[in-house]
Amino acid sequence: MSLSNLESENTIRLLDIIYGLYGDDKKYPNQKLPFLAGDDGSVLLDPDLITELNKDGNRDLLDWAHENIVSLFE
Repeated sequence: MSLSNLESENTIRLLDIIYGLYGDDKKYPNQKLPFLAGDDGSVLLDPDLITELNKDGNRDLLDWAHENIVSLFE
């Protein structure tokens, strides 16, 4: 799988997980993002999102999410 295909697949998988967790929140995404981004570039993922990413089949997304989630919501 090419890097761009992997990036696309990871993006879709992560956004599907996020939608599954927060899609019913009528205030989302205006009131609650699934992460906090520090001024120093650090990223703190929402505990519910971390729980989902720690499940079998999603663990490969955990590091990728930390590195890329902010750009998905810009």
